[in-house]
Amino acid sequence: MIPLLLTLLLTLLLLPCTLTLPTEVEENTALYHEQLVHGESRQYVLHNLTPGELYEFKVSYPATQPFVFTITFSDKLAEVIPQRKLLDIEKEEFVPGGDTLYVTVTAHDNRRAIKRAPHVSYSVYYERVYNGVPAQAYKLIAWLCLLVPGAGLLSQWIFRNWYETKHEHQS
Repeated sequence: MIPLLLTLLLTLLLLPCTLTLPTEVEENTALYHEQLVHGESRQYVLHNLTPGELYEFKVSYPATQPFVFTITFSDKLAEVIPQRKLLDIEKEEFVPGGDTLYVTVTAHDNRRAIKRAPHVSYSVYYERVYNGVPAQAYKLIAWLCLLVPGAGLLSQWIFRNWYETKHEHQS
């Protein structure tokens, strides 16, 4: 009777440590400093997706850590849809069938060493893609469209003022 109670008590105490709920990720919001050890997986849940729209899910990590990541997409918790290996930063595009999608990220230590790395730090991010271009890239394009012509005009103005000032002093 006592061993059964001890087993039940230990199970209840350790259950929160072994059972982890998926981490929610908001669109256009990165999660930084996530950590996994070799062979460990973490699930993320993406809500408020528009069915039929194209999205991009990214996992990035330092290139100095020789880990290989795989990501899998699922409409339900723990059901696996095709996976892909990632480099130190890469994207996986997906089209959700519903407004919620589960993403599993798994880390594998890829180095040939006796002792494995204690963990790998990484970041996750997802955003909508328009016409094959991520939404964040449109902001960069808009800034470049403003700054490049502005820099050209400013450099012409500086050159003209410098050139005129220099020729005034020489005459």
